[in-house]
Amino acid sequence: MHATGALPLVKPMLAVSADPFDDPDYVFEVKWDGYRCLAYLEAGTATLFSRNLKNITPHFPDLGDMYRQAQKTSVILDGEIIVLRDGQPSFAALQSRARLTDSQKISWAAQSTPALYMAFDILYCQGNSLLDFPLSDRFEELKAVVGPNRLIVVSDGVRGAGISFFRACVGRGLEGMMAKRMDSRYLPGTRSPLWKKIRATREADLVICGYRSGKGSRRLGALVLGAWNGKEFAYQGLVGTGIDRVAEEALLIKLAAIGTKHKSLEVAELLGRSVHWVIPEIVCRVEYLTLTGQGLLRHPVYRGLRSDKNPRECRPADEQC
Repeated sequence: MHATGALPLVKPMLAVSADPFDDPDYVFEVKWDGYRCLAYLEAGTATLFSRNLKNITPHFPDLGDMYRQAQKTSVILDGEIIVLRDGQPSFAALQSRARLTDSQKISWAAQSTPALYMAFDILYCQGNSLLDFPLSDRFEELKAVVGPNRLIVVSDGVRGAGISFFRACVGRGLEGMMAKRMDSRYLPGTRSPLWKKIRATREADLVICGYRSGKGSRRLGALVLGAWNGKEFAYQGLVGTGIDRVAEEALLIKLAAIGTKHKSLEVAELLGRSVHWVIPEIVCRVEYLTLTGQGLLRHPVYRGLRSDKNPRECRPADEQC
């Protein structure tokens, strides 16, 4: 299967979770709080694919000229789309843009909250595969192909000193860092220990399986969250904190459209409570303090929807942390 022209669709390489460490064989990079994106740059076109290979180009017209920033053609870049707010990556601002469907609103958002593409790898160049080249060589090629410009930023890193780099990331309020072996080949669609993600806070991408009604002026009390355990969706807890009025209204519209009489989860804790069940197809990101002994979220906070993620990619929180 090909994405555009002769370039193939490539699934992104994924990382495993880890704690901060030092190692001279690794390069440490900022973990950007954005949407993973494969950018296909060819003569006259830029096509953007999410991590689950959904074409998200229409949502980011401000990145449409990315192809002009590449010194060569038939290029595939791997990176993250981010939106800055007060100089910091804002996942909430990015999520607000991604859920727009009206072309005029998308165009306005592209001007008011423009996106950046943080490039950290190059997979194809001049139509030739670089997948089997070591990361160190791919990164040198990336810097040769993409010079300084207003749309694409090459996400550089430091070698060896992971612990101090992680502290610096946390001190600047960033999401965390990535650690990658310098000799690693690119393994499409593989979650490999050659790449590691180290987060400053615990986060999980989970599936909305239902919701409870709110009280007073709040129509939405809490979302019922689940994760795919390989056989079914397993209960992960409830989240109500962090859902503002705008998000509440948008969620209720989406959830009303996928309501079902069938329970998406079998949960003893929810028996006797009024739950509006929905088809488990919407993914959201939550931040939480820790997990209970039963593996449920403790003090979760809603952070936004993940339109770029498939529900069955959402493993239990203890496998994501």
